[in-house]
Amino acid sequence: MEKYDVVIIGGVAAGTSAAASAKRINKDLKIAIFQKEPYISYGGCGLPYVISGDVKSPESVIALTPEIFKEKKGADVFVNNEVYDIDFENKIVYIKNEAGEKEVKYDKLVISTGASPVIPHFTAWGEDGIFKLRNPDDAKNILNYINSHNPKKAIVIGGGFIGIETAEALKTHNIDITIIEGTDHLLGNIEPEIHEEFVNALQEKGVTLVFNTFAKDIIKDNGSFKVITDNEEYTADMVIVAIGVKPNTEFLKDKGLNMAKNGAVIVNEKMETNINDVYSAGDCATVNHYITKENVYIPLGTTANKQGRIAGKNIAGGNDSFIGVVGSLITKFEDIEYAKTGLTLKEAINKGFNADSVYIKSGSRAHYYRGSKKIKMKLVFEKESGRILGAQFIGGEIHPRLNVITSLIYNNGTVEMLRNMDLAYSPPFSPVWDIDLVAATQAIKKL
Repeated sequence: MEKYDVVIIGGVAAGTSAAASAKRINKDLKIAIFQKEPYISYGGCGLPYVISGDVKSPESVIALTPEIFKEKKGADVFVNNEVYDIDFENKIVYIKNEAGEKEVKYDKLVISTGASPVIPHFTAWGEDGIFKLRNPDDAKNILNYINSHNPKKAIVIGGGFIGIETAEALKTHNIDITIIEGTDHLLGNIEPEIHEEFVNALQEKGVTLVFNTFAKDIIKDNGSFKVITDNEEYTADMVIVAIGVKPNTEFLKDKGLNMAKNGAVIVNEKMETNINDVYSAGDCATVNHYITKENVYIPLGTTANKQGRIAGKNIAGGNDSFIGVVGSLITKFEDIEYAKTGLTLKEAINKGFNADSVYIKSGSRAHYYRGSKKIKMKLVFEKESGRILGAQFIGGEIHPRLNVITSLIYNNGTVEMLRNMDLAYSPPFSPVWDIDLVAATQAIKKL
């Protein structure tokens, strides 16, 4: 039976980062990555922009082939190899591929199996014209369908980040978009004022939004698709299913591994699980929330890379820790940008903070300088201390404003600190009083 010092289940962000990090510290480690998909390393966040044409091709998001990864990083890579079982006591992984099955022993193990889209049991699933968007093949299939069928109407089921970004991409092909969302809001934990602005912007751009509606089935009907919901039926030429993702951990149930309710593997700050010599990282694992100190599930490529790096470092004898995330996210639909970091006001209050907020409107540049974008911002803070707990933005040129707030949250910064910050100013970049500074000034009045 073949044996490795480190076996990594799953590649992409966390698994490849773990392998590269471990090899940097100890080049003599014998490491193997077993990846179920044919791709070992790709940027999934770029897939909607492949469809829109902002990224040249599906191949553009592929970072490294298995051969190049082995050559550059020194780990053995086996694609199209699925680990379907693990014997934690005897340190054996069970693998199947086209050639059959095999067993491999390990000294240390990294579970980085990622997550998969949630796909209900739709009748039409598997038909050409109904898609998920998770890997380069999905993007390629969507583009091929658009080019060959010239669809006029599309339904996107799910109004989260992938749903919104995919809807934007489809709209660049002059396809009419309907987004069907099961809740009363888009983009997860969004502030009500910000949500209203985002909804208005999408509707002004011709997007049809359907809230509080669940897709019960999808059937193919005379070349088109009929989406049957709990309210009414909708017809389209193509359908994107973007309901959400679930950790790829089904094969690990009832094996003594501590998991969250959704199946995510629970890890500590060193990426260790409750089982000796077993680590986990990426979209299949939980992460510590820096503000609430709770284990949360926020699957993002940035987090997966960081967790993988720390797992690899610690496996190779290091002693690194991940302090956690604050849920920073950013997206856009055409010229309207949305970003969030930290807690919403409702979340902060529910977590026991005596929290308050301010809602501010401003421009992204000096009012007399051309090209200024409207920005609206909600800042959440603790009333006693003035500690900043979160912020959300909508408008244009919001990315640097968000990162200022994120930096302060990681340093337990207050609104007083924010007001006194020497933020760079020039008319092409901001007003004299940037929106972050205005928000801090108004927040101080409420302390």
